[in-house]
Amino acid sequence: MLLVTGELPRDSLDLTIGNSILAFGAVASCALESRAAIAMAGEILTDRVNEDLTDVASRREAINCGAYLPPAWQIGLDEEFMAGMANAMRFVTKGLTEVGWEGPANTAEELCLKAILDHASDVIPEVWKVKDIARLKADVMDLRESGFQDIDHEFLFEPEMDGIDKSDVGAQMGMQSLSRRDAFKRFTNR
Repeated sequence: MLLVTGELPRDSLDLTIGNSILAFGAVASCALESRAAIAMAGEILTDRVNEDLTDVASRREAINCGAYLPPAWQIGLDEEFMAGMANAMRFVTKGLTEVGWEGPANTAEELCLKAILDHASDVIPEVWKVKDIARLKADVMDLRESGFQDIDHEFLFEPEMDGIDKSDVGAQMGMQSLSRRDAFKRFTNR
Protein backbone atom coordinates (compact mmCIF):
# COMPACT_ATOMS: atom_id res chain seq x y z
CA MET A 1 0.00 0.00 0.00
CA LEU A 2 1.35 3.38 -1.02
CA LEU A 3 0.62 6.23 1.34
CA VAL A 4 0.93 9.68 -0.14
CA THR A 5 1.13 12.61 2.21
CA GLY A 6 1.40 16.27 1.58
CA GLU A 7 0.01 18.48 -1.07
CA LEU A 8 -0.58 17.53 -4.67
CA PRO A 9 1.33 19.66 -7.15
CA ARG A 10 -0.65 22.61 -8.46
CA ASP A 11 -0.22 24.49 -11.70
CA SER A 12 0.85 28.10 -11.57
CA LEU A 13 -1.54 30.81 -12.67
CA ASP A 14 -1.09 32.17 -16.18
CA LEU A 15 0.16 35.62 -15.19
CA THR A 16 -0.55 37.10 -18.61
CA ILE A 17 -4.28 37.16 -17.86
CA GLY A 18 -3.53 39.51 -15.00
CA ASN A 19 -2.73 42.22 -17.52
CA SER A 20 -6.46 42.45 -18.26
CA ILE A 21 -7.39 43.73 -14.77
CA LEU A 22 -7.23 47.53 -14.92
CA ALA A 23 -10.08 48.91 -12.79
CA PHE A 24 -9.58 50.81 -9.53
CA GLY A 25 -5.92 51.51 -10.22
CA ALA A 26 -5.08 47.81 -10.05
CA VAL A 27 -2.08 48.09 -12.37
CA ALA A 28 -0.32 50.48 -10.00
CA SER A 29 -1.44 48.92 -6.71
CA CYS A 30 -1.75 45.17 -7.29
CA ALA A 31 0.79 42.50 -8.11
CA LEU A 32 0.40 40.83 -11.50
CA GLU A 33 -0.19 37.50 -9.75
CA SER A 34 -3.05 39.03 -7.75
CA ARG A 35 -4.62 40.46 -10.89
CA ALA A 36 -4.28 37.04 -12.57
CA ALA A 37 -6.13 35.43 -9.64
CA ILE A 38 -8.92 38.02 -9.98
CA ALA A 39 -9.17 37.48 -13.74
CA MET A 40 -9.31 33.71 -13.26
CA ALA A 41 -11.96 34.07 -10.55
CA GLY A 42 -14.06 36.22 -12.91
CA GLU A 43 -13.84 33.60 -15.66
CA ILE A 44 -14.73 30.74 -13.33
CA LEU A 45 -17.68 32.53 -11.74
CA THR A 46 -19.02 33.68 -15.11
CA ASP A 47 -19.05 30.01 -16.13
CA ARG A 48 -20.72 28.99 -12.83
CA VAL A 49 -23.51 31.56 -13.17
CA ASN A 50 -24.13 30.48 -16.76
CA GLU A 51 -24.26 26.83 -15.65
CA ASP A 52 -26.83 27.80 -13.01
CA LEU A 53 -28.85 29.73 -15.59
CA THR A 54 -28.92 26.64 -17.81
CA ASP A 55 -29.91 24.44 -14.86
CA VAL A 56 -32.71 26.75 -13.71
CA ALA A 57 -34.00 27.08 -17.30
CA SER A 58 -34.10 23.26 -17.41
CA ARG A 59 -35.94 23.15 -14.07
CA ARG A 60 -32.92 21.82 -12.19
CA GLU A 61 -31.34 23.17 -9.03
CA ALA A 62 -28.71 25.91 -9.33
CA ILE A 63 -25.82 24.09 -7.65
CA ASN A 64 -23.21 26.86 -7.84
CA CYS A 65 -25.24 29.78 -6.50
CA GLY A 66 -23.70 29.60 -3.03
CA ALA A 67 -20.55 31.08 -4.55
CA TYR A 68 -22.24 34.36 -5.50
CA LEU A 69 -25.63 34.69 -3.77
CA PRO A 70 -26.48 35.17 -0.09
CA PRO A 71 -28.38 32.24 1.46
CA ALA A 72 -31.83 33.87 1.46
CA TRP A 73 -31.53 34.69 -2.25
CA GLN A 74 -30.77 31.08 -3.22
CA ILE A 75 -34.36 29.97 -2.64
CA GLY A 76 -36.86 29.92 -5.51
CA LEU A 77 -34.54 31.02 -8.29
CA ASP A 78 -36.17 31.61 -11.66
CA GLU A 79 -34.81 31.96 -15.18
CA GLU A 80 -35.37 35.72 -15.38
CA PHE A 81 -33.43 36.38 -12.18
CA MET A 82 -30.62 34.03 -13.21
CA ALA A 83 -30.36 35.70 -16.63
CA GLY A 84 -30.00 39.01 -14.79
CA MET A 85 -27.26 37.56 -12.57
CA ALA A 86 -25.44 36.16 -15.62
CA ASN A 87 -25.55 39.62 -17.22
CA ALA A 88 -24.36 41.24 -13.98
CA MET A 89 -21.43 38.83 -13.68
CA ARG A 90 -20.41 39.45 -17.30
CA PHE A 91 -20.70 43.21 -16.76
CA VAL A 92 -18.54 43.13 -13.61
CA THR A 93 -15.95 40.84 -15.19
CA LYS A 94 -15.75 43.21 -18.16
CA GLY A 95 -15.75 46.25 -15.88
CA LEU A 96 -12.67 44.97 -14.10
CA THR A 97 -10.84 45.21 -17.45
CA GLU A 98 -11.65 48.91 -17.90
CA VAL A 99 -9.51 51.68 -16.41
CA GLY A 100 -12.44 54.05 -15.86
CA TRP A 101 -14.99 51.57 -14.49
CA GLU A 102 -16.75 53.18 -11.53
CA GLY A 103 -17.73 49.89 -9.91
CA PRO A 104 -21.05 48.15 -9.28
CA ALA A 105 -24.19 50.08 -10.19
CA ASN A 106 -26.67 47.82 -8.38
CA THR A 107 -26.83 45.16 -5.67
CA ALA A 108 -26.50 42.26 -8.14
CA GLU A 109 -23.25 43.72 -9.45
CA GLU A 110 -22.01 44.26 -5.88
CA LEU A 111 -22.64 40.58 -5.16
CA CYS A 112 -20.76 39.61 -8.33
CA LEU A 113 -17.75 41.77 -7.45
CA LYS A 114 -17.78 40.40 -3.90
CA ALA A 115 -17.89 36.84 -5.26
CA ILE A 116 -15.00 37.46 -7.67
CA LEU A 117 -12.81 39.00 -4.96
CA ASP A 118 -13.74 36.29 -2.43
CA HIS A 119 -13.01 33.56 -4.99
CA ALA A 120 -9.69 35.17 -5.93
CA SER A 121 -8.44 35.31 -2.35
CA ASP A 122 -10.00 32.15 -0.91
CA VAL A 123 -10.41 29.58 -3.71
CA ILE A 124 -7.78 30.33 -6.34
CA PRO A 125 -4.87 29.66 -3.92
CA GLU A 126 -6.37 26.23 -3.17
CA VAL A 127 -6.46 25.31 -6.86
CA TRP A 128 -3.44 27.09 -8.39
CA LYS A 129 0.01 27.75 -7.03
CA VAL A 130 0.09 31.32 -5.72
CA LYS A 131 3.55 32.46 -4.67
CA ASP A 132 2.48 35.33 -2.41
CA ILE A 133 -0.87 34.63 -0.75
CA ALA A 134 -0.41 37.46 1.76
CA ARG A 135 0.06 39.94 -1.09
CA LEU A 136 -2.99 38.50 -2.90
CA LYS A 137 -5.15 38.99 0.19
CA ALA A 138 -3.83 42.53 0.71
CA ASP A 139 -4.42 43.42 -2.96
CA VAL A 140 -7.97 42.04 -2.83
CA MET A 141 -8.63 44.07 0.32
CA ASP A 142 -7.39 47.22 -1.44
CA LEU A 143 -9.68 46.53 -4.41
CA ARG A 144 -12.63 46.00 -2.04
CA GLU A 145 -12.01 49.43 -0.56
CA SER A 146 -11.79 51.01 -4.00
CA GLY A 147 -14.53 49.03 -5.71
CA PHE A 148 -17.44 49.32 -3.31
CA GLN A 149 -19.22 52.57 -2.52
CA ASP A 150 -20.52 51.04 0.70
CA ILE A 151 -20.83 47.69 2.46
CA ASP A 152 -24.63 47.40 2.42
CA HIS A 153 -24.48 44.15 0.43
CA GLU A 154 -22.54 42.51 3.30
CA PHE A 155 -25.70 42.63 5.42
CA LEU A 156 -27.26 40.06 3.06
CA PHE A 157 -24.85 37.46 4.46
CA GLU A 158 -25.88 38.13 8.06
CA PRO A 159 -29.37 36.66 8.68
CA GLU A 160 -29.73 38.60 11.94
CA MET A 161 -29.55 41.82 9.90
CA ASP A 162 -32.45 40.85 7.64
CA GLY A 163 -34.66 43.87 7.05
CA ILE A 164 -32.06 46.46 8.10
CA ASP A 165 -32.61 48.26 4.78
CA LYS A 166 -36.22 48.92 5.82
CA SER A 167 -35.37 50.05 9.35
CA ASP A 168 -34.65 53.47 10.85
CA VAL A 169 -30.97 52.49 11.01
CA GLY A 170 -31.03 51.63 7.31
CA ALA A 171 -32.68 54.96 6.53
CA GLN A 172 -30.05 56.82 8.56
CA MET A 173 -27.33 54.96 6.64
CA GLY A 174 -28.98 55.86 3.33
CA MET A 175 -29.44 52.20 2.41
CA GLN A 176 -31.31 51.22 -0.69
CA SER A 177 -33.44 48.09 -0.83
CA LEU A 178 -31.58 44.82 -0.30
CA SER A 179 -34.52 42.79 -1.59
CA ARG A 180 -33.83 40.29 -4.36
CA ARG A 181 -36.61 41.84 -6.43
CA ASP A 182 -34.62 45.12 -6.43
CA ALA A 183 -31.25 43.49 -7.20
CA PHE A 184 -31.00 45.05 -10.66
CA LYS A 185 -32.35 48.48 -9.73
CA ARG A 186 -29.68 51.12 -10.38
CA PHE A 187 -28.30 52.92 -7.36
CA THR A 188 -29.71 56.42 -7.08
CA ASN A 189 -26.25 58.00 -6.90
CA ARG A 190 -25.25 56.60 -10.31
